[in-house]
Amino acid sequence: MLSKRWALFKEEFGSYSKIERLFIFAAMICGFLICAEYSTIRPAANSLFLHTFTARALPYAWIATVPLNFLLVSLYSALLPKWGPRRVFFTTIVLIAGGNFAFATLLPIFPTLSFPFYVWKEVYILLMFQQLWSLIHATVNLKRARYLYGVIFGIGGIGSICGSTLPTFFAVSMGSESMLFFSLPIYALLLFFYLRAARYCGADHLAASLERPKRGGLSHGIKLIASSRFLIFILLLVVFMQLTSTIVDFQFSDYLESRIPETDLRTAFAGKVMGMIHTITVALQFIGSYFLIRFIGLKNTHFSIPVILGACALSFAFVPAFALLTLSFVAVKTLDFSLFGVVKEMLYIPLSTDEKFRAKAVIDIFAYRSSKAVASLAILGLQLVLPDVHPLLTWTLIGLTFLWGISIAFGMRHYQTLMQVEARS
Repeated sequence: MLSKRWALFKEEFGSYSKIERLFIFAAMICGFLICAEYSTIRPAANSLFLHTFTARALPYAWIATVPLNFLLVSLYSALLPKWGPRRVFFTTIVLIAGGNFAFATLLPIFPTLSFPFYVWKEVYILLMFQQLWSLIHATVNLKRARYLYGVIFGIGGIGSICGSTLPTFFAVSMGSESMLFFSLPIYALLLFFYLRAARYCGADHLAASLERPKRGGLSHGIKLIASSRFLIFILLLVVFMQLTSTIVDFQFSDYLESRIPETDLRTAFAGKVMGMIHTITVALQFIGSYFLIRFIGLKNTHFSIPVILGACALSFAFVPAFALLTLSFVAVKTLDFSLFGVVKEMLYIPLSTDEKFRAKAVIDIFAYRSSKAVASLAILGLQLVLPDVHPLLTWTLIGLTFLWGISIAFGMRHYQTLMQVEARS
């Protein structure tokens, strides 16, 4: 099976021109580096936050991402047609690398900065993936690349595994704050490969195909979504996944804080869990996504995600053990980073360039984190009236996965219609 898939991938990859191959290679390296950087700083950011504010403050941080999301998506959508992808990406790299260096320097002196840093890392990673995948969608005819999606995600998964080894082995000896310094060399390499990818595809010419809105960039993206039932369907998928992920994330962090109170040991444990997540993720990206999509189809692969997460929630509802909660956490993160990412990106294939850049930014950045804010408000409200919010949150998860499945049943009809139109054009 593996040899057959490798042969199919080689055949698919061989159909691209030399420039397209160079672009795909550079894009894969970019995905590797983005994931490696995030997996390096995420355990440290989470552990430092929990040490200073505890898990009960997580919903406040998730709510705080909304105004920053609003600002970044508005600036991105407004500047993209004026500056082009390369200049926007360069500016983003400088802001992130400079910000992380400043936080790494100041956090040992001002521990309360772990709150704005947590918010910062929650937002900027989405902007990085948004820019990379929009460039890929607008450059490569991914309708032909049936075997390329999983490989691109899989290379990113390998980057996540490599990145997670740094906090696992060095957080205790170097300190959690020192993990942030690794952003600088990783992002320097990322900038080099992104500029190469942008040069191979003539990225600045893509700006000409983007409509210059009369109003703000964010409102233009919202208008695109509101005028398309299919974009609303993609938006709902992202909302369901993020509501589910946020609830599980809160439950896991709350249990983790009470069981491993020492900061650096908690960072090391979180690094091990993330390493497990990324290992499973890579297996799904390289192998699992291909077999699922090939043998049960795209629609049923979408269905499998809420079914698995619903089963995990149901198990924890009847046996509320930390081991089962850790399993739920691993499941939601693994599926979010692998199957969900692959099949969600496939939904953007029949859309216009403007929708792939601007509407996608609103969905994958603003709606992505705003959904966390909605879940956070619900968690905060429940904490005011219930001594233990976990049982109700678990049954809420079960209900969300049920509604998620219903939305897939209706939304995939629109996808099939759009793909038929695309095939005739």
